[in-house]
Amino acid sequence: MSEWIPAISTTALFGLALWLFRAVITTRLAKSVQHEFDNKLETIRADFRKSEELLCADLRSKEAQIAVIRGGAIAGLTSRQAALDKRRLEAVDQLWAAVTALAPLKVASIWMGTLKFDVAAREAAKNPRMREAFGVLAAPFDLTKIQMNDAAKARPFVSQIAWALFSAYQAIILFAVAQINILKIGLDKPELLTPESVTNLVKVALPHYTDYIAKYGSAAYHLLLDELESSLLRELQKMLEGADSDKASVEQAAAILKESERVMTISQTTNVLKQ
Repeated sequence: MSEWIPAISTTALFGLALWLFRAVITTRLAKSVQHEFDNKLETIRADFRKSEELLCADLRSKEAQIAVIRGGAIAGLTSRQAALDKRRLEAVDQLWAAVTALAPLKVASIWMGTLKFDVAAREAAKNPRMREAFGVLAAPFDLTKIQMNDAAKARPFVSQIAWALFSAYQAIILFAVAQINILKIGLDKPELLTPESVTNLVKVALPHYTDYIAKYGSAAYHLLLDELESSLLRELQKMLEGADSDKASVEQAAAILKESERVMTISQTTNVLKQ
């Protein structure tokens, strides 16, 4: 019987060594996963800061264009139209101030353009790590800090198409913010905010990009926000130069507003669910 004692001791020692080895490997794997997660989170933060800096630089350039437009309009005021023209200038400032306030949120559209929203929504609903990551992304997108109250005051004094283009710009951005908030809280209802909800709006607002949208889908939306800004600038310039809206632009404005209101309603419904 004493012959079994060394064999039993050897087996016990081997089992102990195997248990210790597994414990060490498990600990190292956990630390490795945490380290990788921390690195990816830091990369996301760095990319966000870089994107925000680029957007701010682009915005300053467009603000300079507005200043040139405004200065030229002031020089051409006549006494009879002075009061109305002055109010129109103020309306341009108010509308562009709203664009300025929304511009930092364009990053939300950039991020959402890189994701398959329905897949991400289902994963976030069951993955707290993913919800934490999207919580970091959502932090800068606090709508309570966005001042756009004066935009509505500008509406009677800007052209119908200018207001419609602004409405489309606002709706697309706020839709992306609503998507990020859905991922942040882990609400497994991707059907509420599918990217296709914005497709009709973009096509109506920028009909010459229909083929481009068909090719790239939701990944193109954040790129087309810049085109909406440029279109709005051109319309504001035409308005201040005294150009009248033609029938086609009035009809397009009505179609854009219809789609913008639909998208805004979807986003607002999502905000109610989030609360």
